[in-house]
Amino acid sequence: MFTDLYELTMAQAYFVKGMRDRAYFEVTVRRLPENWGYFVMAGLRELEGYLSEFRFAEEDIKFLRSKGLFSDEFLKFLSNLKANVKIRALPEGTVFFPNEPVLEIEGDLACAQIFESFVLNILGFSIISATVAARVMTAARGAAVVDFGLRRCQGPISSIRAARAGQMAGFTATSNLYAGRLLDFACTGTMAHSYVEVHESEEESFRNYAQLYGDRAVFLIDTYDPIEGIKKAAKVAAEIYKEKGVKTGGIRIDSGQLVKLSRFARSYFEEQGVPFMKIFVSGDLDEYAIEDLVNNGAEIDGIGIGTRFAVSKYAPAIDIVYKIVRYGDRELAKTLPEKQSRPGRKTIKREGDKFYTKDIISPFTARGDDLLKPFETAEDMATIKNRLREELSRLPESVKAIRNPAEYPVIFS
Repeated sequence: MFTDLYELTMAQAYFVKGMRDRAYFEVTVRRLPENWGYFVMAGLRELEGYLSEFRFAEEDIKFLRSKGLFSDEFLKFLSNLKANVKIRALPEGTVFFPNEPVLEIEGDLACAQIFESFVLNILGFSIISATVAARVMTAARGAAVVDFGLRRCQGPISSIRAARAGQMAGFTATSNLYAGRLLDFACTGTMAHSYVEVHESEEESFRNYAQLYGDRAVFLIDTYDPIEGIKKAAKVAAEIYKEKGVKTGGIRIDSGQLVKLSRFARSYFEEQGVPFMKIFVSGDLDEYAIEDLVNNGAEIDGIGIGTRFAVSKYAPAIDIVYKIVRYGDRELAKTLPEKQSRPGRKTIKREGDKFYTKDIISPFTARGDDLLKPFETAEDMATIKNRLREELSRLPESVKAIRNPAEYPVIFS
């Protein structure tokens, strides 16, 4: 039932007219958001779950009957409808570019039509999140990145999609416990300003936390004065190390001049004999701010990224579409100039040795190097992470640039 009404009104029209030939729909994204050079394919695990559970339950049929739009014959058809489709898709973690088919659904016309809304819902935000996560990792240049986005996401499902995207791209952990359990993804966290405020002193709050969590304790140092917070964190860490031989995990700087404060912290920790203290930064960060921090010499070991990643501030939506390209023996296309589609099934061949040089889209032929692969079951996360890492390593640096990326060549034969 998670679909738009017109999918079912069209499906009934097909049903009444006996239009039962095989149909082929494909998913594409028409254009890149500003400053993006590529997309990352994601969402197939969720799509697998949708297809496996696809059905119209008795209460769904009852609700549809109440609308006065659907015949008893069509409702009976829906009650027996199964997800009898075949799918070709780019494997998750594959980079792709505008107007390339990323997924093809083959099936009975009515059934394939009904899938449109949910498929676009799943893939759209999953692709956005995976691409933002990949851009963040490029900007971070090796620093550990943690997903902090749960509290700002538009609902629980989007927070899980965002956490999974971070996992794909190489984030080290998420603060989202449910996502951690669901995705078998490491969970981590520091402390809130309220934790510091309820103690008699900032130093007391740090000591209590360090005594409880040892090398996993990370102090939030900017509740009051960040310079003083850094000094107190070093004092507590030195005392704990002397008393118990435990190396406190580090500090988190959540506001202020992050470059200046991180440099001061690194120097001060070395002077105070606690060079093991790591420095984490957070606070309205995105790939642009992270790139600037790194370029300006910030002394950071890790980055917490929340709102601007998890809600994709700069690209909250993409122009992702689901268009029919073949019905029966007819190849179909939309011809309106600004929204035209290309007819027929397609094959994608990617060229290049060490670095990718171009993609060639041609009429479908069965070939092993076609980027579109038959899809039934989602791959394990390790495979997806390795693929994305390899894809990004072979994508030209100019295309991966965080600002003003080069355009990657895509040729339609």
